[in-house]
Amino acid sequence: MASSTHTEAVRINEEALWAFLQNKSEWAQLVPGYLHHELPTEEEMIWVFKGDFGIVEKAVKLQLNVKEVLEGKRISFDLVGLSDNIEGEGYFEMEPAESGSYHLSGHLNMKAGGFLASMINPVLEKFVPQTIEKHVKSMAQHVSQAAV
Repeated sequence: MASSTHTEAVRINEEALWAFLQNKSEWAQLVPGYLHHELPTEEEMIWVFKGDFGIVEKAVKLQLNVKEVLEGKRISFDLVGLSDNIEGEGYFEMEPAESGSYHLSGHLNMKAGGFLASMINPVLEKFVPQTIEKHVKSMAQHVSQAAV
C-alpha cells in the first residue's frame, strides 16, 4: 500500500482553519489535477481529478466517505475508486504549533486491486507522496492567503 504524510505550518486562527477543513468543497478544488466534485451527502464527496501516473495521465473518479470527525482536530476518510479498482484512506489534521500558528497535515494510503494491481501499485508509490505533498501545500497556501 502506498502511504505518505505531509505537514505544513500555517499562520491562522484555530476557528478559521477548522472551518476550512470542514468545507470539503473548498479543499477539494486544491488537489493537483482537479476537474470537479459533487457532494451527494454531507459525509460523501465524489472527486474527479486528472492523475499523472508517469507514462499515463488519466481522469480518476473517487468517492470520499468521511468516517470520523474529531472536532477541531481531524477529519478521517475512506476512498473508493469509482473509475478504477483503487481503495484507500486518509485524513487532514490540525495541531497547534508555536506562536499562534498551526501544523496542517494530510495523510493518504492507497492501493490498487484486481488484475492490474501489480502494475498500478508501483506507480502509486510515487503518485501518493507527490499528490499529498502538493495538496497540503496548496491547502496551506490557500488558508494563509485567506487569513491575511
